Amino acid sequence: MSINSKLLPPVLALAGVAVITGLVIYFGAGDVLHVLTSVKPAGFGAYVLAQLIIVLGLGLCWRMLLRSRHHGSFWLCVWGRLVRDATGEFLPFSQVGGFVLGARVISLGGVAMSDAVASTLGDITTEFLAQLTFVGIGLVVFSRKVPGSALVVPIAIGLCVALASSVGLILAQRGTGTKLFRGLAMKIAGSVGQGAADNFDRLQAALDTMYGERDRLALCAFFHLVCWFGTATASFVGFHALGVPLSWLDAMCIEAILHAIMALAFFIPGRVGIQEAAYTVLGGVFGIPPEIALSLSLLRRARDFVIAVPVLLVWQGLEAKKLKAAL
Repeated sequence: MSINSKLLPPVLALAGVAVITGLVIYFGAGDVLHVLTSVKPAGFGAYVLAQLIIVLGLGLCWRMLLRSRHHGSFWLCVWGRLVRDATGEFLPFSQVGGFVLGARVISLGGVAMSDAVASTLGDITTEFLAQLTFVGIGLVVFSRKVPGSALVVPIAIGLCVALASSVGLILAQRGTGTKLFRGLAMKIAGSVGQGAADNFDRLQAALDTMYGERDRLALCAFFHLVCWFGTATASFVGFHALGVPLSWLDAMCIEAILHAIMALAFFIPGRVGIQEAAYTVLGGVFGIPPEIALSLSLLRRARDFVIAVPVLLVWQGLEAKKLKAAL
């Protein structure tokens, strides 16, 4: 059976992702098994459960930006978010790749392309603003707990730069138009099967409609902030699973500063090595031995492994089924 030339690129892309997924599973399984021997199953299960609850919250945030006529159900948004995070964080791609595939998933679930892209961009923006708020709160608490720390000034400067960038991002989406924003939007839209350049006006109209519903945006940003504090709770659970009696406030500080450091390293695929180094440095600040801090980093990767692998396998199976039907 010959393959339609139009289907050849997605077939090759899916095959490439499948190979990368297999390699990541092969080389990552050892670390997962090593970590699981150092914690009780109940502790690791609670850690995974905490993350899954956060994903439900993130799916709800995305759903808030889709009105009922857009056909985007809550569970479709949760599934789209799982695929976005699994590909953007677990596989060695940039986060933009995760945004692209997350938008593709909900568009294939019945959401119009323009609405899928607009809601993705709105979700990214509100999550980013909530993250800045979370980091800002964590930085204030951290500066009081660890006065004079060398981490405070550079993170504060990075936070100010990020705030200025967020204003530019919002203005770009409100129609002032920048080449960077148009390129990002078209990259996401162009990967969900329609002529992106011809539908830019439709995308802009969807963005204008979304930004006109300020109550939805504010509620979405608030729940994103709740989810960010949820990550602090997950970190608290993880530390206790490793036998570290850290307070929730200390766990929140570590999580906030960790995400600030990781955000500054967004250009590194998978942020290889950044998470481990950040945990080691922050653990030392709070009196946590380096080997324990590194264990939490590995525990975090083990959790992501356990969640992401089934998501990637199911998603690739569904994509393969669609491609087979199109042959």
